[in-house]
Amino acid sequence: MRGSGWMAGLLVLSLVAGCRHTQEADAKPERPKWMPPEGACPRGALLQMERLGLKPGDKVPVIVDAIQDHPGPARYNYSFVIALPRGEGEKKLPGARIGGRLYVTKHRVFGRYDRIFLPESGGGSVPFCGILLDSRWDRDGEGLIAYPSPMKGFSVVQDNTGVIQVVDTYP
Repeated sequence: MRGSGWMAGLLVLSLVAGCRHTQEADAKPERPKWMPPEGACPRGALLQMERLGLKPGDKVPVIVDAIQDHPGPARYNYSFVIALPRGEGEKKLPGARIGGRLYVTKHRVFGRYDRIFLPESGGGSVPFCGILLDSRWDRDGEGLIAYPSPMKGFSVVQDNTGVIQVVDTYP
């Protein structure tokens, strides 16, 4: 009997140690304060994107803000913007405009896009879920690399282009 009690105790300790290891492995690194909040996609976005032939992971090259559709640097602040698909994005979504909000820090410009305006909807929009990526060098999903602007609340980026990656939740 003594031997089986000792074995049962060892088994319990092994299970507890295994649970601790699992909790440590599952712990996510702390989210930087400068990143925009995590969030859920608008209701119905996944269904609408599927109807448009888009799925999470797809990338749509864009002009980040239709108002700044010019070559060269662009200046962004925390605001609502309309992105213009270009190149492959324009072929995939002809005539579409993608609406969302920019979040600006001194060194990054993030975009959370939540609606898409389609020509066939007569100016109306349908839910969408996408984030802004920098197509040139930034592959970490943390927006466009930016530089502080002399204008308070603004950041400057190298040019006005980016990529909207279709997602199923805002990271």
